[in-house]
Amino acid sequence: MESHKRPDLEFDLWAWHTEGNFPKDQPPEQGYVHIGMFLAWLIERDMLNPRWVARAAVQPTIASMREAAVSPCALRDVTDGRLGGDMMTADAAAFAGAYYAPQYGYTQDWRRVFGKAADKYAVPETWETYGRIAPVIDFRYAGWVKSGKPELMDMPGLLGSLLKLWRSRRRSKP
Repeated sequence: MESHKRPDLEFDLWAWHTEGNFPKDQPPEQGYVHIGMFLAWLIERDMLNPRWVARAAVQPTIASMREAAVSPCALRDVTDGRLGGDMMTADAAAFAGAYYAPQYGYTQDWRRVFGKAADKYAVPETWETYGRIAPVIDFRYAGWVKSGKPELMDMPGLLGSLLKLWRSRRRSKP
């Protein structure tokens, strides 16, 4: 069954990261940072399910996030640290199903961008962090759309992909 037809699908949950081998030198909130950044990207792209937004009464927090007046992880406690299909538009849930899978796309991109800090849950909960990962998610989303929105994405090496993106942007500037 396709992920966008499974609104009950849980893509990630904060508790999954803080149980077990979570680093003892990190506060538990660090286990949510990668989830919050993906959720912030969905917000910025208007890819949240309007019914979920209304039901969860998160409009004021979303407005504050759009203005960068609060952390990109501001929805952590409101959502119980989850990223679920019911929170997203059908297109966003389909993309998340193709890209967010554990040990696959988003997880690998997160590690490539943030290196050892990602493995140690030491990536800061800041808009600067968001600014580093959002273009990568944009790139992956554009590739997913261009390739016909497959259920799983072909994940070429990030460095080569980002170099192509950088070169194409550099050529298009006046």
